Amino acid sequence: MIPQRRYRDVSPELRTAAVKSVALLQNEVSSRWRAIQLVAEATGVHPNTLRNWVEAHPDGPRSPRRDLERELRERDAALAAASEMIADLSSRIPGHAGRD
Repeated sequence: MIPQRRYRDVSPELRTAAVKSVALLQNEVSSRWRAIQLVAEATGVHPNTLRNWVEAHPDGPRSPRRDLERELRERDAALAAASEMIADLSSRIPGHAGRD
């Protein structure tokens, strides 16, 4: 039989404080992961555990880069749709030779 692992209990206050610390520190270091590593070391929690807390926390830090990349994808999709619509409408104008 495989022995069951036993993890130490961590208070909700420590989790919240660790997530907030990552949020504050991530703008001062090279990456969010580096902030997670530093806070994990200071609190004695495994970095992957802290990463899970950060991602699951409703008020957890959002990555500005991810937000910008998502916005860029949305704008690219809107631009492609508008471009396609313009090309379609232009082709319906009599005597209009569309740009190809």
